[in-house]
Amino acid sequence: METTALKDLDLDLDQEAYAAEDQSIGNLVEQTQTFTASEPGQAVHAFFTGHPSAEGVVILAKQTPVGLIMRNDFYQKIGSLYGRDLFLSRPIKLIMNPQALVVDVSVDIATIGLIAMNRPHDQLYDLVVITENETYAGVVSVKRFMIELSKNREVEITLLKRQKEILNEANETEIRNRKQIEEKSLELREKNESIKNLMDNAGQGFLSFGQDLAVSGEHSLECVHMFRVPMEGRNFLELMAKHVSPEVTQAMARVFASVFAAGKSLREKVYLSLLPPELHIYGKTVSVAYKIIRHGGHKKMMLILTDVTEQRKLEARMTEERNNVKMVAKALTKQSDLNLALEEFERFAPAEALAMVREIAEPKAALAEIFRLVHTYKGDFAQLGLHNTAAKLHTLEDGLAALAARPIRPDLEELLGVIGAWDGRDIVQEDVTILTDILGKGFFEKDERFQISAEMLLAVEAKAGDLPDGPERQGILSALRRLRLCSLAGLVAEYQDYLQALAARLGKSVAPLGVSGDDVFVEKETVQKFVKSLVHVIRNMIDHGIETPEERLESGKGEEGRIACQIARVDGCVSLSMADDGKGIDVGKVLQLAVAKGLVTPQQAQDMPRDEVYGLLFADSFSTKDAVSVLSGRGVGLSAVKAEVERLGGSIRVSSQPGFGTTFTFLLPLGA
Repeated sequence: METTALKDLDLDLDQEAYAAEDQSIGNLVEQTQTFTASEPGQAVHAFFTGHPSAEGVVILAKQTPVGLIMRNDFYQKIGSLYGRDLFLSRPIKLIMNPQALVVDVSVDIATIGLIAMNRPHDQLYDLVVITENETYAGVVSVKRFMIELSKNREVEITLLKRQKEILNEANETEIRNRKQIEEKSLELREKNESIKNLMDNAGQGFLSFGQDLAVSGEHSLECVHMFRVPMEGRNFLELMAKHVSPEVTQAMARVFASVFAAGKSLREKVYLSLLPPELHIYGKTVSVAYKIIRHGGHKKMMLILTDVTEQRKLEARMTEERNNVKMVAKALTKQSDLNLALEEFERFAPAEALAMVREIAEPKAALAEIFRLVHTYKGDFAQLGLHNTAAKLHTLEDGLAALAARPIRPDLEELLGVIGAWDGRDIVQEDVTILTDILGKGFFEKDERFQISAEMLLAVEAKAGDLPDGPERQGILSALRRLRLCSLAGLVAEYQDYLQALAARLGKSVAPLGVSGDDVFVEKETVQKFVKSLVHVIRNMIDHGIETPEERLESGKGEEGRIACQIARVDGCVSLSMADDGKGIDVGKVLQLAVAKGLVTPQQAQDMPRDEVYGLLFADSFSTKDAVSVLSGRGVGLSAVKAEVERLGGSIRVSSQPGFGTTFTFLLPLGA
């Protein structure tokens, strides 16, 4: 802080007229409170509060004045937006005036008056700091100083008049400034009220909290409505405890801790992506957006909560409508298959299932077989578009899985009781009603083809066999046999729509199913269950084998995965191969899971040939998925395929190359 020199001022006054004024200012010096520059603003605030008449305080450094703080200036600064946070807890050097007027006690009054009255308007009322040999001696109040000047010679009257004008102007300026400050303060309050009113009526919840997770007082009214409790000061995770599981609460606590500890915004974004995007609060579905806000060197978490309950209900209804439209389209194109599937299932549940359990007699084996058949029926109905029926069969699977997982396995009577409670007609009724409402009651009473029983065809064929041998006899027999036969390629091609729908559902991109090879005709009744079981192979290829478009691009493949079926005649048998160009089978993971499930010992796993490892995929209850979904994870899919192949007396061969795909080859003795 430099002492102001007279020569530095450009004043239009007769300086010689004042040169003779030698009255010392020492008798006007007063004492005021002093502080060091490092003390916090709170100390000055405390002093002004306790001394309402004090005009200002002096800032010293080893008894040398370095700054001045006037009361009005101090409260204007801390009264500004964020003023308290910026200045009360920080050093007062940030708020002091380092350019205050400092003069030595030896300077005469006239000279000091000349200097003081020509200061900037906003400093006219500031105290004049007095030193003696550069050491702080005290201050002079401008008011008292003006009184003393009025007692001086007539020549000073001119100066005083000018000073009065300056003071009047300064006073008017100060009044205008105060009025502007008051107007701005009122405007700011109105804006704050307007923003709060907007937040309270936006239909969204806004809240924030710091590292202690205590909800701040600035939150919208919608938050109180959602959580039904006062929010301020409440720990956010404690508020969430009754709405999410303990595991989710613990996971959110770890994520929040990591966010507040993270120093980089990219890492913060990664952590935020781990938080649940939706919560269920008192029966409402609430979408949550997580934001990081920074203010005054501090980090806070802001949450924007939106009630999307009605939106989700609408989406569910739209999804239901889309599924119903797909179901109707499938029903119209596959009427015979649909009727047959419904008839078979209504016979199966519960009559045939009960008979099967009694025939097998051993509860564990019976449960596994029933599980496999339910899983297959679920796939059949999903392929036919009966989504509600597939969902109900998934629930039946849950019940069977719970029985199988119990420490004490169910006995035969309990298993019969569970299956006996099934009602096949009731399970399919919801989808049948939807189809009937749309297509009419007569839909299930007619077919696009004339129906003739296989027994009748065989009887006619037997009679034709009694005809005399010759071209006519062979032509008739061939025609009759073709009535009973259908294209194997055509049966497999019916999976086209299912493949595309499943790929879309799993976020995969898959080209249309390619079916090629020999034109092989087979008896539909013979291969129908085997072909239906192929749904598990296709599902496993899309779910486990085919990568996402991003993963395929990273590994140098095209975005679109491929599944192909090759049919060939081989030594009097039919070879049907299903191949994908996915990531292949992870042998290590298969062996690890097989050991964990007790299918093999660790010693056996070490030296197991690859063919035997692939054979583990067809074991009951074996799955490489970590969680059960409506699509897969039960571990019964491929075992159902194996059961159908063995029923036909066939065999299975699997080949796989990591990164390039997997091929399932089924060799079936169908007399092709």
